[in-house]
Amino acid sequence: MLTTKQVDALKPKEKKYKAFDMEGLYLEVLPSGTKSWRYNYKHHSKNLTKTYGNYPSLSLIEARRSHAEFRESVGVDGPQKVILFKQLRDAWFKFKLPQLKNKKHQLRLPEQITKWCAPLDDRPINEIKKKEFVAVVQAVQQAGKLETGRRIGMYLRQMFDYAVDCGDLESHAASGLSRVLLMPTVKKMKCIPINEAPQLFADIQTIKSDVTRLGLLIAANTFVRTNEVRFMRWDEIMLDKRVWVIPGNKMKMKKPHVVPLSNEVYTFLQLLKDINGKHDYVLASPADPKKPISENTLLDGLYALGYKGRMTVHGFRALASTVLNSESAFKADVIERQLAHKEKDGVRAAYHRAEYLPERVQLMQWYSDWIKRQTLNLQQ
Repeated sequence: MLTTKQVDALKPKEKKYKAFDMEGLYLEVLPSGTKSWRYNYKHHSKNLTKTYGNYPSLSLIEARRSHAEFRESVGVDGPQKVILFKQLRDAWFKFKLPQLKNKKHQLRLPEQITKWCAPLDDRPINEIKKKEFVAVVQAVQQAGKLETGRRIGMYLRQMFDYAVDCGDLESHAASGLSRVLLMPTVKKMKCIPINEAPQLFADIQTIKSDVTRLGLLIAANTFVRTNEVRFMRWDEIMLDKRVWVIPGNKMKMKKPHVVPLSNEVYTFLQLLKDINGKHDYVLASPADPKKPISENTLLDGLYALGYKGRMTVHGFRALASTVLNSESAFKADVIERQLAHKEKDGVRAAYHRAEYLPERVQLMQWYSDWIKRQTLNLQQ
C-alpha cells in the first residue's frame, strides 16, 4: 500500500515501471515523468487495462475511490491478484527452508536470493520475462561466482514452480536458465599419492588431541564423507555387531549406508567411548560436548601437519578408491557400494543396497590392514 509521500518520491527511470497500491491498483511511472493510475483486469476472459488519470491531478485518495467504484460497477472475472517477486520469494522461503537439513544452507539460500535477485523484487511475478531471469543469473556469474549463478537459476525455477503449484501462475519463464550459464570447473579434493601414505599415517599418530587424531584415523579407515564422520552418533553404532549404520538423511544419496567396522576402527571407537561415551556424538566438541567438532577441526589437523594444499579429509575417499581398485582383488561393484557412490542404473542400485555385505566386511578389514602396513613399512 502506497502513501502520498512514497508517490511523490517516485522518480522516472530509463524504462517505465509500476508501483503497486492495493486491490490491483498501481501507478505507472514513465521515463517522461508522467505518473498514471491504472488497473489490469479480466472481463469476458479478455485482459484489459483501466486508466483512471494522472498524478497529481488525481490524488492517491481519489484514485482509490475511482478504483473502488469501477470494480463495483464492472463485472470482472475476478480481479487479477498482483503478487510481487519479493512476496513470492518470502512465501517460498517459508516453504523451502524447513526442508533443508544443513543450517549453513538455511542461512545461505535466503542471503543469496535476496542479494542477487533484488532487481526483481517489485516486479509482478506474472510479468517477469525470460530476459530478466537471464540478466539476474548472468550477473552472478559475471561477478566470478559460476556455481552460485547456476544455483540461483535452480532456485528461481523451484520458486516459480511453487507459484504454479499454488495456483498463482499458469506458467513461467524461469526454466532452462542453465543453458545460458557457464559450467563451473569441478575441483577435485586434494589427495596425496599412494607413495606418501606411510608418512601421512605416521604423522597423524603424532597429533596430541585424542579426538582429532582418532577422528582422522576413523575417517581414513572408513573413507566416509567428512560430515558423516563428524556427525557420527553412538546410537548409530552397534559395537557388538561391528557395524555403523548411517541414516539416509545424513547421506549424500539419501540412502542408509552400512559401514562394517574393522578391528582397528573398533579399537578407535572403544578409546573414544572412554572420552565421549556419555555424549551423543562420537566426536563431541571438547569446547561444547553437546555439539560435534567443528567442520574444520579434522582439516585443521591435517594442515597443522603440513598437508595444506596436498590432502583433505575427503581425500581419504580418493586414496581408498585408488588403493582398493589398484591393489586389492575386490570387485568394482563391491568397492563402489562401500564408497556409497551413486549407481547410474536404478535396478542395479536397488539390487546392490542389499548385496555384498560379507565382501564389504572383508574389504574394510583388508583396507585397515593396508593402512597399518604403511606405518610399519616406514618404521623398517
